[in-house]
Amino acid sequence: MELVTLAYIILNRIGSASGIGMSSHKQIDRVVEVSDDNPETLRAAVVKLATKYGERPGSLGEIHIETPSNGGHHPHMTTFNIQMLNVQYSTDYATCEVVPALKIGDRYFKLEEVACDSPIRVRVQPDDIPGGHC
Repeated sequence: MELVTLAYIILNRIGSASGIGMSSHKQIDRVVEVSDDNPETLRAAVVKLATKYGERPGSLGEIHIETPSNGGHHPHMTTFNIQMLNVQYSTDYATCEVVPALKIGDRYFKLEEVACDSPIRVRVQPDDIPGGHC
């Protein structure tokens, strides 16, 4: 059992960085294990995944972090984009959501922080539950 970092990567327009026509773009989403949530680590994961699914090697040299095109921002979300000289896309090239996870064998379990400083805390004992035990 170990604590790992997962990146949920959505590639919105595979093929656009290679200059493939608008109708030929593919979209995929995958979850990959990454070493950390550093933007350069995520950029490398996006490039590797895009190349694996059809983007021409070397075509993503100019991919960069950008404010999401929808204007929203999530603290665990990183957006990457690349534009061509004569084409401007309204869809971001890729988005990555980074989450901590517990890895047990080949399975992953997403972890979610629980705020313990909440003003209301209730501790339930087994005797408090009808029937006696959990």
